[in-house]
Amino acid sequence: MKYKKISSLLIAVLTSISLVGCGNNSGKEAENSTGGVVATSVAVTEILDALGVDIIGVPTTSYELPESTKGATEVGNPMSPDLEIIKSLNPSVVVSVDTLGSDYINLFKENNIPSEFVSLESLDGLKNAIDTLGTRFDKKDKADELISTIEEKENSFKNLENGEGNDVLVLFAAPGSTMIATPKSYIGSLVEIVGGNNIVQDDTSSFVTYSKEEISKLNPDKVLVMIHAMPDETKSALEKEIKSDAAWQSIEAIKNNNIVYLDNTYFGMSANLRVVEGLDILREIVAGE
Repeated sequence: MKYKKISSLLIAVLTSISLVGCGNNSGKEAENSTGGVVATSVAVTEILDALGVDIIGVPTTSYELPESTKGATEVGNPMSPDLEIIKSLNPSVVVSVDTLGSDYINLFKENNIPSEFVSLESLDGLKNAIDTLGTRFDKKDKADELISTIEEKENSFKNLENGEGNDVLVLFAAPGSTMIATPKSYIGSLVEIVGGNNIVQDDTSSFVTYSKEEISKLNPDKVLVMIHAMPDETKSALEKEIKSDAAWQSIEAIKNNNIVYLDNTYFGMSANLRVVEGLDILREIVAGE
């Protein structure tokens, strides 16, 4: 089967909507500045909070942020933070994710804003980010504790095998676009960890386009949907499409109502600290336990 790589399409989709949570290092400059730390994504905010780092700036989001950040200044949505607000806070460093590419990273460099970028596109990326930030902010003991908790849960699934009846199709649904999440994506990798067989294997791209007719031939046992941005509207639109489309209706999983819309509190674009609970939830979904 042929799948067209859609890196550029994914970026276009993401830049057209406001992210509520996102996850290379652009330098150590101004580390000893008098200001605190600014976080530009929800996932990063939660990691810094768990490490006990003083956060003075947080993303503007509909998600509930940690209690410790209640007095922090909002710096705009993760896709396009307000640089003037950030500058006014005189932070020691801005911590963000590298998902949005080099133009986004260069934006901070060009404005002489000290910044640190971490990758949260995979579970390994999450652990590396925790380690990097723990080292930078002298919170190594806490970082090691967090990583140990994650790895303990991850290792609890090591002996699982991909059994029959476990073929899973993972969809990424955003306003106006639906794509397939491969094992290279965060959610796709979690499916593999808990013993599921991601029916679309592709190690070169996190998300690919698809033909519904081709998917019907693969005939997955279960369909998982990760919804990104405007969840109610996005879910409603996809449900309407699935009900009215003959190609979708030809898939046994759809006929049997084996479609699960994942809770974006646990399953989003970026890896996050809820992964410990998330893996248990996903195991129950994938294995039908």
